[in-house]
Amino acid sequence: MPPLSAFRRHVPPAKRRLRIVLAVLLLTVVAHLAVIEWLKNELQLITLGTEEEDEPTVSISLQPPPEPPAPPPRAEPPATVREPVAAVPVAALPVAPPPVQEFAPPPVPPATGTSDRGSPTAAAELPAPAPAPAAAPEPAPAQSQADSQPANGAPALFTRVSPPPPVELGFNVIAIRKGSRTDGHGSMSWRHDGHHYQLNVEMGVLFFTLLKYRSEGELGKLGVLPELYAEKRVGKSETNTHFHRQRQQISFSASTASAPVRGGEQDRGSWIWQLASLGRGDPDKFEPGLVFEMVVAGTKAVDTWRIYVNGRENIALPDGSVSAWRLSVIPGAESFERQFDLWLAPDRHWYPVRLRHEDRNGNSIDMQLTKIQAKNES
Repeated sequence: MPPLSAFRRHVPPAKRRLRIVLAVLLLTVVAHLAVIEWLKNELQLITLGTEEEDEPTVSISLQPPPEPPAPPPRAEPPATVREPVAAVPVAALPVAPPPVQEFAPPPVPPATGTSDRGSPTAAAELPAPAPAPAAAPEPAPAQSQADSQPANGAPALFTRVSPPPPVELGFNVIAIRKGSRTDGHGSMSWRHDGHHYQLNVEMGVLFFTLLKYRSEGELGKLGVLPELYAEKRVGKSETNTHFHRQRQQISFSASTASAPVRGGEQDRGSWIWQLASLGRGDPDKFEPGLVFEMVVAGTKAVDTWRIYVNGRENIALPDGSVSAWRLSVIPGAESFERQFDLWLAPDRHWYPVRLRHEDRNGNSIDMQLTKIQAKNES
């Protein structure tokens, strides 16, 4: 009787190798899909302001069950009040807007000023603020600077702007989601020629880019004037926000809504550099307790953000510690974000050296500067 091996089908070595290669490729594809799905589900926090997803709905008709006995009445929970929350490190924030007399606009400084280190700067002059209305017969309640000025990106308090020099910034990104920590990386590229600017930002984990966006526009008397904001999140199509200044309208590719352009509106990337431009142009105006507002356009609508200027804190950088102003930014009540905390370093041209974000679900993301590389103007 012939051996059992004689009845086995002979497989040529070439086919055997091809099967092995195909099996390895299939396992690689499955592993990549699993990693991408994990990143999409678990690391959406790192996309800095992820909007709530629309849950799919299914309509089902059921017979109504017998009505249960009415439960005893209970007290309604108190309404949630959106207030500034403690930043990292913890520091007291203003619980009420300061009196307006503490932040009265000083006289307009001369056209030529000094930079952060005392050298001459080419700071653009802002339009002079409108004269204050006549005092009412009855004394009115004290108002903050935000309540006494138009809601735009260049408050009447600031009279000069000076955009920071072009730079490439690198960040370590620490995301906390449902108590779990994830480490990632981020970069900001800020370029301009004194008239036009371009901002490119990317954030990701390992070799995956989870979020990238860009902002393009002009630099003018009001500071940073965006024309286009484009945002691309992992697994989603790119969205565009257009600032039509000729038509005085803001439009959104992800929404049929529109908003008027009144001057000074920012997008979700440019607002940081607008604040840096205001601080660099009018550094003496920054003092603890200052409060003002800024209109920021997202991917679907505009929102009014309130900015609290806190004290200065020391931030550790690769080349040593630096003193930075901490600003706490509170978006509007309808926003998914709860709070941004931004640190701007005057000794580093007012570059953002740290940015912390917290959403209303308690998740957070912390971007800490690791690299500053000067770029040629372009």
